[in-house]
Amino acid sequence: MTDESMSGDASEGFSSIRPTRICLHLATSFDAAWESVLLPWFEAVAPRAVGEPAPVAVVTPFRSHPPLLRSRLLAHDISLLGVRFLVPAQLREILLRNSGLNIPLREHLRLLLAIAADEIAAKIESDQSGYLIARSVARDPDYFLRIFDELNAAGWSLADIDQPALSATAERFDKICRECDFAFVHEADRLAVANAEKLPVRFSGLLVMGFNGTHWPLWPLLHAAVKSSLQAAVVLNDPRDEARDVDETWVGTWEEVFGEAEPVGEPQGGTGDHSPSVHFVVGRDTTDQARAIVALTAKFLCEKNCERIGILFPQKDALPRLVARFLGSAQIAHNDGIAHLSPSVFDNDAWRVWLELQENPRLKSLSQFLHAIDAEIFAQMSILEVEEKLRDAYSGVLIDDIEVLRELCARSKDKRRLHAVSRRFSFCHRRRRSLNFFNRSKTFSRSLVGNNTGMKLSDSAGTGRSAFRSVFRGPIICVGFAKFSAHRRSAAMNTARIRTVAFICFGTLKRRRNRGPI
Repeated sequence: MTDESMSGDASEGFSSIRPTRICLHLATSFDAAWESVLLPWFEAVAPRAVGEPAPVAVVTPFRSHPPLLRSRLLAHDISLLGVRFLVPAQLREILLRNSGLNIPLREHLRLLLAIAADEIAAKIESDQSGYLIARSVARDPDYFLRIFDELNAAGWSLADIDQPALSATAERFDKICRECDFAFVHEADRLAVANAEKLPVRFSGLLVMGFNGTHWPLWPLLHAAVKSSLQAAVVLNDPRDEARDVDETWVGTWEEVFGEAEPVGEPQGGTGDHSPSVHFVVGRDTTDQARAIVALTAKFLCEKNCERIGILFPQKDALPRLVARFLGSAQIAHNDGIAHLSPSVFDNDAWRVWLELQENPRLKSLSQFLHAIDAEIFAQMSILEVEEKLRDAYSGVLIDDIEVLRELCARSKDKRRLHAVSRRFSFCHRRRRSLNFFNRSKTFSRSLVGNNTGMKLSDSAGTGRSAFRSVFRGPIICVGFAKFSAHRRSAAMNTARIRTVAFICFGTLKRRRNRGPI
């Protein structure tokens, strides 16, 4: 990838001046950083953010940080017009814009890894344990894919692992991705660092806060962002006792690249003597516990000095979901920072059975499909009547292939009406182009199921469609992609959280240990 192709139109609307000031700060607490660094930075940068040639951005590791900053800044009458709050994924999208890199979706990688593992398993003849390992990866590629990402982000290679099946799977997976012209995230981040000083600046002002030693895979991305800024301020956390070695290395790496960090003292006046009032509530079951939490929350909201409420849960389970639902029923605005996994738009019986029908166009699959959808396909004919005629045709040839039975119906006078209607069904063969699969998916979802599932599948396939077509033959790859998409879950949040400012925030104890205040 050349530098010219990386730049493209990236310079449009951005200044070509290189960074002139980068400040590192080492804070022991959020309150200390707020008084000495964060508030002064916003007071200086926010008023002129609209007129800057490049955006002003704040990068945080989690989405729970921006609501805290916004609420405090609004309390100080500081306008946030022109200030963008970004998490790492959004930051990467900005830095890699017009780079020409083809970053695959997670569904693409899972599918390609499953294909690679299947190929390796088929080649193993004598090593039973290696065969079982490869088959395990093919059935559930997520865990191995995470290991693959972590090791590559750390600069290591799976070729060094003393397990031939895993090494061969990783090698084959990497080769398939190269053939599809895919670039891995860690490679894109490193390329962004290498090209940061050669391209126009991306940000007029940049604030990086909340990151520590647990975010090592994001170091190249943050490094590239700071180097792509005209002015940057980085707030580092004082090393934690439980992970001092890792955090000290994290801080040392920043100082080695950008200079010594300036220590930030505690705010004047200290934190004061706050003796918390402890309330113990007991519920017989999860529902009672959720109601008790909501009642106690409402009690806290009635207090005059209540500015912000944090609700911490031990883990992601039914309790935070019930609390969010009860708060929504009570019309209490809140920020559901935990959310819960909801089924994918592809996860329904009709869609799964239709995919099975595309892979295996047999009489049994068609029967299951007809019983799974509500649409009336055969006009005046009932499903039972259709099944009876198809079974009658099957008994004559003993072949259950749908296209064979359809042509047989065309030659029978009493089944011609069935043949005319059944022509609405079409099946994607290996010899046909994968584009047919997506087009037929759209037609199927609109006419038979009554939704835009096929359209969303085509959109989620994205650039992978052309990449798959250039490497693999036939739509069988697309059917596999659709199956992996059906298992994807999205984070659903309670609708009551959509407010200008929410004063109640959710979090889990495991995630909260690595964050600032709620």
